[in-house]
Amino acid sequence: MSKTKTVKKLDLTITYKVGYGDVKMPKKIYEQLLKAAKNGDEIEMNKYPDVADWMSSNVREIDCMNWKAEIDDLRTFGAKESAE
Repeated sequence: MSKTKTVKKLDLTITYKVGYGDVKMPKKIYEQLLKAAKNGDEIEMNKYPDVADWMSSNVREIDCMNWKAEIDDLRTFGAKESAE
């Protein structure tokens, strides 16, 4: 009997938290982060593209303090085992 299972589709939402100190960043990025924080905005590529780009280069998953995963979609090849 096989010890593996083939999954047809797996969609996850991963959320993790990182904390940094003494971070140097361009003033433009700082101002946009401040604006987002004041407005309660999430950082999205279409609203804060410069910040999103800076974060993708400077925020690393390996630095996370904790994380969680949500299963958005899990489908196997047998309909009885799907979790839609």
